[in-house]
Amino acid sequence: MKKCPECGNPSYDGAPVCGNCGYKFPKPKTKAPVQEDIFEDRPIIKKSGNEPSTLDIIKENKIVIGAILLITIIVIGIIIATGPATNTTSNVNGSNKFSDANFTFSYPSSWNEVNGSDSLHTGAIFFEGSNGTVIEYYNVTSGFSSIYDINSQRISSAQESGAHINTIQPMQLDGKNASDVIVENANGNFTRYISLLNNGNLYVFKIDGKTMNDITSSEIDSVLKTAHIE
Repeated sequence: MKKCPECGNPSYDGAPVCGNCGYKFPKPKTKAPVQEDIFEDRPIIKKSGNEPSTLDIIKENKIVIGAILLITIIVIGIIIATGPATNTTSNVNGSNKFSDANFTFSYPSSWNEVNGSDSLHTGAIFFEGSNGTVIEYYNVTSGFSSIYDINSQRISSAQESGAHINTIQPMQLDGKNASDVIVENANGNFTRYISLLNNGNLYVFKIDGKTMNDITSSEIDSVLKTAHIE
């Protein structure tokens, strides 16, 4: 209970005014709650003497770290050495131009690049020409010393499969000596091999068709005439 300072009338503690004379009691002062200081000192967690330092961990695992670095360097070296695939195709004057390393040739826009399979030459590309003709191109590093040796092996392989050698003749490809071999297969279809050996690399066009005219057409010959080695 509190008393009014004016009339002395008793009033309850929370009364805003005196019930007898109307005196307004002053509002009580409130204290702000004590807030936690966010910058107060925190307890320092001490490491035991048995826990290894970062430097000790690196020293103990230097063999593993060294192996990881070595593998990373090797992988980067392989990527730089092999590089991305160099096969590119561009359209020039209505025909497509194919580039592979230092070898290029142009082919009709009507040709479509198709999926093919050659277990001996995994990097080969395939095109579908007129009349269902399939043109395969690949280049490989060759241990043969001459076109003669290459053709001798090709003839042996053809004969073993029951094929008949129709034509073997020399030709020029980009002003360089090449060979033209035509094989009549056991199923009656024809395969033509245009082979060029240059600086230890073997460049080959393999053309498959139903008839002799398909694989020796002017369309095929026009493509062969555009072949160029840098």
